[in-house]
Amino acid sequence: MKSHVMAGLIFGLAISLSAGARANLLINPGAETGDLTGWTKGGTSNPLVDNGTFNSGITPHSGSFDFLGGTGTSGTLTQNVSLAAIPGITNSLIDSGMALADVSFWEQGLNQGTTSDNAFVTLQFRDSGNAIIGSVSTPVIDSHNLTWQEFAGSFAIPNGTRSIDYTMNFTRHVGSDLDSYFDDNSLLVSSAVPEPATFFMLGVGIIGVAGYMRRRK
Repeated sequence: MKSHVMAGLIFGLAISLSAGARANLLINPGAETGDLTGWTKGGTSNPLVDNGTFNSGITPHSGSFDFLGGTGTSGTLTQNVSLAAIPGITNSLIDSGMALADVSFWEQGLNQGTTSDNAFVTLQFRDSGNAIIGSVSTPVIDSHNLTWQEFAGSFAIPNGTRSIDYTMNFTRHVGSDLDSYFDDNSLLVSSAVPEPATFFMLGVGIIGVAGYMRRRK
């Protein structure tokens, strides 16, 4: 029983150490301001915010709002995220090739067969002069059976990156409206390997718990 208690305490300590440096870097990630605060529109479809009234049966994944493609062939919503002042993430860590961009989002489209209107996310990595030094894309998500589908994945951040463009891409395949939706976007930056300070703090915690258990005996 005591070993279980100790393991639980150690696990909790590890979680608290990692959670403190991981926070969603996106502003207004689920459109809960009721508008496009933080996002820049692109493409021809004029993406917008929906409250569940544009298409019957499609309501936000969480909260009161989500993002909708609009009307047109394609559209984008982009947000530039600076990597400065992220707890636990330094330029030296990024330039060592050990930093990851952790992406997740939820997608849904109107049921129009295969392929229906769908969506994906791209990341563009920019250096200190704002030049693009790399880019990656998630798989296309085409969920059109009145259910939301999540994507979650991690991508290596190129050396020299100082900011990231996070872009929601809406693509029309059927009809005149662009009936693809995004909700609950998330962009985190993490280290592929815990930094020495994390190992040190975890070690201190383990030693402290071990000492406590010895005193209990």
